[in-house]
Amino acid sequence: MDRRDFLKCAGAAATIGALAANTAYAQENKKMNVPERNRNPYKDVDWSKVHQIHTTTHGHSTNQRMLDAYLKRGFQFLTLSNYYPSAPYCPAKDMTVNYYRVHHDHPVMVKGKLTDGPFDWNKILEPWIDEVDEQYRKSYPFKEGGPLYSNVPDDILEAPNAEHHSFPGSNGNLHLCAPGSSLATGTFDARNYYKSHSHGYHFGSGQPWRTAVDRIIEKLIYPDGGGITINHPAWTKLEYKLMLDILDYDPRVLGIEVYNQGSATATPEIVWSEPWWDHALSTGRQCFGFFVPDWGYTKGVNILLAKEKTVHECLKAYREGRWYGAIIGCGKLVFNHVNFDGNTLTAATDKPAKFQVVTKQGISLETTGLSMTFNIPEQDKQKLGYARIKAYATDGSEEILFSQPFMLTPAPKV
Repeated sequence: MDRRDFLKCAGAAATIGALAANTAYAQENKKMNVPERNRNPYKDVDWSKVHQIHTTTHGHSTNQRMLDAYLKRGFQFLTLSNYYPSAPYCPAKDMTVNYYRVHHDHPVMVKGKLTDGPFDWNKILEPWIDEVDEQYRKSYPFKEGGPLYSNVPDDILEAPNAEHHSFPGSNGNLHLCAPGSSLATGTFDARNYYKSHSHGYHFGSGQPWRTAVDRIIEKLIYPDGGGITINHPAWTKLEYKLMLDILDYDPRVLGIEVYNQGSATATPEIVWSEPWWDHALSTGRQCFGFFVPDWGYTKGVNILLAKEKTVHECLKAYREGRWYGAIIGCGKLVFNHVNFDGNTLTAATDKPAKFQVVTKQGISLETTGLSMTFNIPEQDKQKLGYARIKAYATDGSEEILFSQPFMLTPAPKV
């Protein structure tokens, strides 16, 4: 996909000039004073005026049936995170069968060196195609097929994203999503069925995670929106230290996936990563929480509080922590208000709920009703550390809402 495609993804507001400015920004990003993650989310939110936009930072869709599952749930903003390769499916209307086998323009690590595209896989594979098992060889040479999606609503918002993986030295299956970044990495041949990896073409990032984070940031379509998520830490058994190192590396690493429905396809008990979330928060680091379907399609959603229905505003909401998570997100329960004025934490829902305030001390408040109030005296802030709200539906549904955390102490020096 070329620059024009990503301009289409970002909508009419993204101009060539904006991208040129972003390139200059990216080159200087290490020298700039990038704001830290917002330690008081919702501070300036006018809940009576914002648009609550359903979306996800991590959701796969490679055919119309999968896309329909998201549309049925009311998703209004698509940041499809498909692989292989790890490349944006944006705009969705332009995606075709075999698209990245015949339109591979992004760089790839080849024999340990980042090598620019384009890559003509039909020519590249030709010298060793006889080594490929017949069941795969019969699809060669690759040809572009028809559209992947037959029905993409005209009013759907879209931004680039991809799930990046395979970082040497990351001590496990570290995966990073990148809503708002046009970076593409890796190849189509993740399982080495076509022997490309055997001949030196890396199927994933192939670079250390710090380098990958830098490259993701360089490709953000807006300098003040979007960022990076650390995916399914319970599934990857992510070491706490590595999680903290990644969060510390750049504030545009926004946080971690707290709920990942797709992890249930591996082992149901690793759907939840709340212990990782609370560990990060207990250190004084702001860490936003994401709630995603991954390869599931019925649960996990991020609900953005957007001032306008634009791609830029949605990505800014992510950057500024202006969203909340939900398990189902189909109107069973909705936050009407969440706020912290420095002394008092308040929240309200559209239907009765069981509220919990979770802090460094555990559950510090539990109450039921349409609203809650939690007073935090100055002398208690250090021991409480942070405060985040959970709201459970009381109507028998499985809905749970999750606010972003409010940090009660200054950020640690790292």
